[in-house]
Order: sequence, then C-alpha cells, then structure tokens
Amino acid sequence: MATRALIAGAGITPATSPRKQRSSSLELVQEAVWAALEHSGAAPSSLDGIVIGNIDGFEGTVLGAKHVVRRLGLGTELPVSIVNTGGTTGGNLMQIAARQVRSGDRQRVLCVGGPTFFGAEDLQSAINTNSPMVVEQPLGMGAYHMGAFYPSAYAERFGATVEDFAVSAVQDHEHASRNPYAHLRNTLTVEDVVSAKPLSSPMTMAMVCPVSTSANALLVTSESGAAGLRPVPVLIRAMATSSDPYLGGGKNDFAAMENLAILAQKVYQLADVRNPREEIDVVEVFSPYAPMQPMQLEALGFAPPGGGIDLIRSGATRIDGDLPVNLSGGPLCTNAGVAGELAPYVYVALQLMGDAPEAMQVPGARRGLAHGTGGTFFQFENLAILERQERA
Repeated sequence: MATRALIAGAGITPATSPRKQRSSSLELVQEAVWAALEHSGAAPSSLDGIVIGNIDGFEGTVLGAKHVVRRLGLGTELPVSIVNTGGTTGGNLMQIAARQVRSGDRQRVLCVGGPTFFGAEDLQSAINTNSPMVVEQPLGMGAYHMGAFYPSAYAERFGATVEDFAVSAVQDHEHASRNPYAHLRNTLTVEDVVSAKPLSSPMTMAMVCPVSTSANALLVTSESGAAGLRPVPVLIRAMATSSDPYLGGGKNDFAAMENLAILAQKVYQLADVRNPREEIDVVEVFSPYAPMQPMQLEALGFAPPGGGIDLIRSGATRIDGDLPVNLSGGPLCTNAGVAGELAPYVYVALQLMGDAPEAMQVPGARRGLAHGTGGTFFQFENLAILERQERA
C-alpha cells in the first residue's frame, strides 16, 4: 500500500507590487522557506528533497530555480526537482512532492513557490506571446481577450450581466481586506467594479488580477515524517490534474468549465466526497479573472449551471457562510505567478491546521478544496481535497 502524504508546515510572505517590493526574489523565497520550517518545527537536516518551480520566459531567466535553491541555506546535498508546467506550476509542486512521499522514496519534501514577475519590462506583452500562434496571435488576441471568452459565452447562455460578474470581485476584495498577506486589501463596490476601465467585454480592470510579488512554501511529509512536528497535520486525501486542447477552436463549450467538472468528479470519487456542498468546509479556487469564480463553483458541483452567481449573492461563500470561498482574497487580489498558484494549497492547509490569520480563520474547518488552473484558455487544471488529521 502506498504511503499517505500530509502537509505539516507552511510559510508565506506578505505580497506587494514589484515596484514597491523591498526584498529580492531570493530573499522572499528564503523568508517563506524558513517560515515553513519554523511553523513545522522540522530541522533543515531532516529534509530529503525540494520541489521548486519557475516559468521560463516569464521570469527573464531560464532555470532560475536551480540557482535559488543553492542559496536557501539548506545545504548542497538535497535532491531538487525543478518544475515548469506554465501557469499551473505552483499547484503542481504540491502534487509532485506528494507523489514522491507516497512512493516511499522520501519522507519530508519542501515545496517552494517563488515570485514569477520580477524583472519583466512589459509583462503583458510577454504573457501575450503565450497565446496560440495559429489563429489567436495573428488576430491580435492577448490574455485578456482569451480570458473574456468564458464570461462572454456564459452571459449569452444565462443572461449574466457585468454587474453580476462584479459580485465575486467585491467579495474577494472584502476577504482580502482581512488577510495580512494579501496585495490588494482595498474594498470595492459593484459600481467600482463596473465603472473601472473596460478591457475585453464583459471584463473591466477591477475584474483582473494584479501583478504581485510574494513567496510561499509547504512541507509535505509521510505519516512518520509528520510525527513530532508542531502543526496538526493535513492529509492530502485526493489529488489529480487534467488538461484540455491548447487551441481555442478545440474547446467544446466556453459557457461551462467542462474540464474542471470532469476533474472534480475524479477527485471527489478518490476522496469519497458524495455531496461537496455539505462535505467541504473551505475552498480556495484560482480565479485571476472575477467572472471565472461562479463558473468554477458550478463545475465543482457547489451550484447548478447558471447558479454560481446566485450562490455568491446568497452569502454562502462569505466567511460566515456555509461554504467560505477564497478567504485569502484569491489571485484576484494577489497573484505572484508560481507562488500565486501554490497559494490555494497553502491557505487551505493553514485553515485546516487552525493556523490561518485570525481574522480569516474558519472555526472547526476539517475538509478543504484547493484548486489551480493555467493556460491561455485555462486548459490545465489541478485539484486536491485536504483533510485535518487529529492526533491521538
């Protein structure tokens, strides 16, 4: 039988913009790594692996992670796995570390998510070069345009308005205002979101994530590796990834996140989750564009098709609701690239440990869902169910 993998420590740094950041990329990663070790109580000498990611091309360097790990102060003998799966890199770090532990090959593996967006002179232009070259680039389509495909199709099918899509942006900002690690901590009204600079219909500037710098880290261990560590360990109950066609023309339906729905059913089956709305206590989804969140909640089985906006409007997804969503503020308020994609796993783990910042802690949370996505049309998804493990 495979070894079970648990999360037994987490570290995260406060976020800001690259323009205001006073720490280097290396310093941020060092801060997150040592915070995770301090949180866990694990000695650096007890580690037997590091999983670290970087997105070549967006970072102004190639294999920058290889050089970062040499300067973490953890010695020179640890095996290192360097991961680059584009926008999903951060979320895949935890899954790779968990597989290493489940295989029995390693006992304590440190996942490291660093800031991606240091040094880019024109980040938006760099990101736009990731769009498919067959049709999208010749038409002048960039990240915003492709991000608008989903809400445009959704609005056509279900009659959603710009005001409807603004609701999730208002909620995420409200949640971020309680998170001391968040980049954007200002609250917004629906009118603020609707009247913001238009980008690609139906999206406005207030519905799009910022460019942030921060870092985070997770310690993934075996059950024996978690023994003696400080936090209540969190079991990685189930996890999986999935992918969809790269080209926009290969998508079946932009009004529904079908790929995520298929992945969710797989992960729920692995975790024996039969009624996600009743069985999951806290959720962190990766929705860098505000209109994505209600669609993701539908794909995850928390609302029927077309019902995601009503779910958010009902108050159920607030901190005092029965399904708190993105209490961190999500990527709409903090998106540091690799660190941003690892963040949902960090925040859910902290919630289940009872170690989230006090103003955003869900009392008694025992089971959580963490999600990541990436790709020009968000073709790639990762998902995990995490559970608090009480000590005997």
